[in-house]
Amino acid sequence: MMRRALCFSMGLFLAACNESTLLHSYKPLPLEGWDRRDTIRFDLPQVQKDIDATLHIGLRTKAYIGIQDITLAVELLDDTAGIYRCDTVHYPLTDDEGYTLARGVNTHQYETQQLPFHLKKGKQGAVRIHHLMANETLTGITEVGIKLETR
Repeated sequence: MMRRALCFSMGLFLAACNESTLLHSYKPLPLEGWDRRDTIRFDLPQVQKDIDATLHIGLRTKAYIGIQDITLAVELLDDTAGIYRCDTVHYPLTDDEGYTLARGVNTHQYETQQLPFHLKKGKQGAVRIHHLMANETLTGITEVGIKLETR
């Protein structure tokens, strides 16, 4: 019953989105910090035809988090092949002088470079994200999100 409600809600959400946006979602991280072993998973909608898309990874942080850049592992999965692609995404959070490269005042919004993405007809996919930083736990990052847009 819960699964049907979730699918129905997802369908309504997708219908309300921009036609080129297949999914745009953020998930909150624990208040005590993002542990290296904490993997964030986003289930992707099943598509009716093969699509080529662009995947964006977003971060929302408190105004100051004390790191200048971040490295993430981004795993793309489907229901038959398991992990079929793993990317390491590294991007700066500040410029050379230490000024933020984000939008926002009290909360900052960051978005990675674009990653090409292919989803096959009828496959159920997912995106998993975890950080690869030297610190075991990152504090100040409040949410991780993805946006998947067709090309």
